[in-house]
Amino acid sequence: MKKTSFWRLLGFLGAILVLLTACGKQSSAAKSSSSSAPVKITYWHRMTGSYDKALNKLITKFNQSQKKYKVVATSQGSYNALQQKIMAAGKSKTLPTMAQSPYTNIGDYVKNQLLLPFDPEMLSGSDKLSSSQLKDIYPSFLAAGKYKGKYYGLPFSVSTSVLFYNKRLMSQYNISMPKTWADFAADQDKLKGTDINAVELDQSYDVPLEGMAYGAGSQLITPKLKANLNAPKTLAAVNQILDLRKSGALKTAGEDQYFSVPFANGKAVFGIGSSATVPVLLQQAPKDLEWGTAVIPEYEGKRSNPLNGNYNVLFKGASKAQQAGAWAFQKFLLKSENASQWAMDSGYVPVTKSASNSTTFKNYLKKHEQYKAAVSAVPQSFASTVFAGYTDYRNDLMSTVDSTLTKNVSGETAFDQLQKQTEKILKENQ
Repeated sequence: MKKTSFWRLLGFLGAILVLLTACGKQSSAAKSSSSSAPVKITYWHRMTGSYDKALNKLITKFNQSQKKYKVVATSQGSYNALQQKIMAAGKSKTLPTMAQSPYTNIGDYVKNQLLLPFDPEMLSGSDKLSSSQLKDIYPSFLAAGKYKGKYYGLPFSVSTSVLFYNKRLMSQYNISMPKTWADFAADQDKLKGTDINAVELDQSYDVPLEGMAYGAGSQLITPKLKANLNAPKTLAAVNQILDLRKSGALKTAGEDQYFSVPFANGKAVFGIGSSATVPVLLQQAPKDLEWGTAVIPEYEGKRSNPLNGNYNVLFKGASKAQQAGAWAFQKFLLKSENASQWAMDSGYVPVTKSASNSTTFKNYLKKHEQYKAAVSAVPQSFASTVFAGYTDYRNDLMSTVDSTLTKNVSGETAFDQLQKQTEKILKENQ
């Protein structure tokens, strides 16, 4: 009887051992499976429609090119929605790994302790950029993302300002390509008795004004954080725009928001706006609209082009593995073939010289000449000064511009007030 009990006990213990061994193998397999899963890189952006589709094509290409990381993107639909989502996520500590952002937001993000610089991976990591790769990025593009000596933003979708022209209207009214802003007044004389304006701008003239003032030697906000918003040369540029508007030569888009709407409808001979408008016109303008692009006219003997667009930023809270993955994705985007592909699909300017000079992109320009001016404008481009408080400054700038357009406030009065507001913002954020 005792022998039977012994053998039963032995069999029972053996069964338990087998079961424990099986469980151990399953647990080990689960751990192995978990450790081999790619690191998730969450990425917020503002692209929609064809831009979103083009971006997802690049993301899929990156994810399939390696097994270590997986980028998971979410469109927030607009710049404002993306900005609001980022600030809210910063408070609730639910930020993504990385996101798109206008480079001018970097100062406010750093002040709120939201960002990590790319420097550790980009400049000294095992997968760092070589000296030639770093020099391959257009200098003004690279400089735009640098704040307090660190690269908090890296270029992705960057645009320049270009002059759009209606070939038929130029021929019909014997109008030549403008060399200076003053030429628009003479052009309007040839358009008397029509409802056509010489030049159309977007709803606000802040971007052309910044370029004009910079070229005249009066940068709106200098790198040393000196405001020149009511400086004589700035006011001269403001009055140049307002005088052209008063004469009827220049019109702002108003409720249309963008110059492209009246321009596409044949209500303006010229338009000045972002090069990112090129694909919009190619897709939406009437097929019989004959148009092209050129570099913007000179002001005070110079052409100066403020940069606009999206930079990629990296958020605090990302693990070391996610930081490495975010950099791997950013480096992938900087590769010549990918930077040129994104430029062709989106209309933004290639962010590297090698992409602009690639055979693929050059052949593309031969077939789509409207994109040439955007690249030609790169040597004239410059970055706006980044500082903490920029968001408040820009809101005040937009309100100031609007007051001169809709409330007939003089340029001097409006920009004197903006100077005071901006000096206060700069002081509060030092």
